[in-house]
Amino acid sequence: MGIPVEQMPPPPPPATKTNVISVVSLVIGIVGLLGMCAGFIPGGFGYVCLGLSVLLAIIAIVTGFLGMSQVGKTGEKGRGMAIGGLVLGLVALLAACLVGIGHALVGAGLSNIGNILSQYMPTTSP
Repeated sequence: MGIPVEQMPPPPPPATKTNVISVVSLVIGIVGLLGMCAGFIPGGFGYVCLGLSVLLAIIAIVTGFLGMSQVGKTGEKGRGMAIGGLVLGLVALLAACLVGIGHALVGAGLSNIGNILSQYMPTTSP
């Protein structure tokens, strides 16, 4: 008294897994972009965070391309994550370049202001 084979519901489709490289790209892109926030701090710590952010951005870009390529070949999930990691990596890289240029310009500007002010400051002789 079982259910005839013709009336049985079809089996669920096999679960497709998510591409690991796509997930890695997204996570590294987020961390690289968050590291950019510390890159605004002038001084040694900010410069270290800026350098690490550039490195993480490059890794996110490369893994984003790899993830999209693998998703296309294997049919796994994760194309959106790979694109997100790629975009976040590009944004972090662009922001790092702009912040680095800003640090250089501000540093040069402050140096020039110091030179100009030192010309007008009275000097005391001992």
